[in-house]
Amino acid sequence: MSKTRLKLDDRINLQAAINKNYSLEECSVLLKKSRSTIYREIVNNSYYKQCRHSCSHCANSCSTKKLFINGECRDFRAYKCERWKKFPYTCNGCEHCQFCTNLKRYYDCIEAEETSKRNRIQPRVYSNISNEDMHAMDEELIHGIRDNGQSLHHLYVSSNLLQLTCCERTIRRYIYKGYMTVKAHELPRYVRYSHKYDYTKKKIVNVERMLGRTYSDFFNYVKDKPWMKVWEYDSVVGKIDDKKAILTITFPETRFQFGLLITKESARSVNAKIRNLQARLQNLYSQIFEVNLSDNGVEFARFHELEVDEYGEFIAKVFFTNPYKATDKPHCERNHEFIRYIIPKGLSLDFLTQEKVNLMFSHINSYVRASNKNKTPYELTVELFGEEFMNAIGIKRINAKDVCLKQSLIRTKK
Repeated sequence: MSKTRLKLDDRINLQAAINKNYSLEECSVLLKKSRSTIYREIVNNSYYKQCRHSCSHCANSCSTKKLFINGECRDFRAYKCERWKKFPYTCNGCEHCQFCTNLKRYYDCIEAEETSKRNRIQPRVYSNISNEDMHAMDEELIHGIRDNGQSLHHLYVSSNLLQLTCCERTIRRYIYKGYMTVKAHELPRYVRYSHKYDYTKKKIVNVERMLGRTYSDFFNYVKDKPWMKVWEYDSVVGKIDDKKAILTITFPETRFQFGLLITKESARSVNAKIRNLQARLQNLYSQIFEVNLSDNGVEFARFHELEVDEYGEFIAKVFFTNPYKATDKPHCERNHEFIRYIIPKGLSLDFLTQEKVNLMFSHINSYVRASNKNKTPYELTVELFGEEFMNAIGIKRINAKDVCLKQSLIRTKK
């Protein structure tokens, strides 16, 4: 058994296996981990959904009804489901969870990854500074920053107390974490820098599709097959209220990229466009699109269905990147820069037609790249797949002097 800790891909496969009713032994073989490791992972990194606090939901058999203060009773003990005593030890996949009034426990791969990180970091996050020194530092910061408007650097250089206690970076970190009376926004230069906060709830749509198709599975599949043709898939969006988006398909080896106009956030639209492409290319499709690495957005929720054709015969491998990690498909993301030359961020895509999308990518693929030894992606891709492929996807060669990467190419409108 591997001694390494579970990674995000392992947790994705574990959640997918639980949802598909795998046994504990099957999960152990799938993840190459011991059964006790899987048990500890589920119990320690699951999250709980509180039940209603009332005497009818309490496991204690009190002789007299207790007084609930603000909806809470200090002797309250929630019922625990019998399902927790055997695998999967959670309420995942339970048919009665919507009507059950007991305390619920769920396993979610994203939540488990974040919980694991917090548990690893928390024991190492502590202060060696005594309470007396912290109080003295706090008074020094209040006088210098809040009362006199000094910068932290100026105050640190001029204060022997701060220099003898800890470094300037530690004090700044304490202020940002809220350990001090002085708040971060009171620092003189705080508003000059952007401070990004992630308020979005991270979630994987239809996690079962990722079983055996995670980024680690992709890496293990292609590392011994350097001849395999790998394609990266992503989407480009405009305004929030747009109805259209562009499905981008990239061949990293030659930096070639083309696009298909789809309905925004529609998995059915993506699959329909790819099925249409398969019909046009016929047997050529399985020879060209051998391995397909897709983003994890909602528009790819049914992308795994494209591994087989309409008759159930295998035609191409499908894998998914890690959630919210653009670096897993860097070539695709890098090529989006050329799209933004023509369609800047913030502009609507609803005016686009497939003809305009083909025109845009024809100019982009006729653009000379230094990374291609001063050849265009079009030239290198034609050498590999031929003119028939280009005609099928609607991409044409543009004369080098006529290449245009301006908005005027497709006359975008705000």
